[in-house]
Amino acid sequence: MAVKVYDIVSANLVLVGIRLLDTPAEFEKFAEVLDTDLQAELGISANVAGGMPEPTRKVTLSRDRIVLTMSPSRTSLDKEYPSRENPAGDFARLAEVAQCAIASTVLESNRPAAFGYNLEAVFDQDSGQPALHYLGNRLFSPYSPGKAGWGLLGGTGQLIFADPHNRQWTITARPRSNDERDHRIVLGLNLHLRDQPLPTAEEIQTALAEVWQEANDFMERLDRQE
Repeated sequence: MAVKVYDIVSANLVLVGIRLLDTPAEFEKFAEVLDTDLQAELGISANVAGGMPEPTRKVTLSRDRIVLTMSPSRTSLDKEYPSRENPAGDFARLAEVAQCAIASTVLESNRPAAFGYNLEAVFDQDSGQPALHYLGNRLFSPYSPGKAGWGLLGGTGQLIFADPHNRQWTITARPRSNDERDHRIVLGLNLHLRDQPLPTAEEIQTALAEVWQEANDFMERLDRQE
């Protein structure tokens, strides 16, 4: 059996407690350095931690499929649909934009409360099983805590690990759709870091590449679990 990449949906960097490009002068500097078309819009979104509404500003680089979302509680920089064949090039561009936004902002501290990298991808598998069964069999069987007499039909999962470098990894796996015949799997990875200075462009690119490699490695290990 084998798994293969069907699509890379998104890759992003989230800075908690940091609001980039907070003044018109900072935004102008950012736009001047990047020298590309930008669209900015204001909005309201729920604070991730408390759920309370807070103002947001979204900056879109349409040509690059990159969106920056700034709020009082965090900044996220999202790359939509990185290249499946050569994601490194898109990771490099996201890292460049992130570094430019950081360099254009006057910050009181270069240490965010926390920051993390996220990636979501869709994988295909040729086991002949629908995704729900495939995941249930590999994530829970033969250790299912189900009631005696119950048969395991499938499942989805979230796994949280700490690596030897004291970094936290959260991995989620679910079927791509509610169609019981769908065999594709959505895999999400989050690499969470605390008490570290803001990353450089090189560090961002390296981390995104590591997250992407871990996604592939996890799916290969999962596929061998049956």
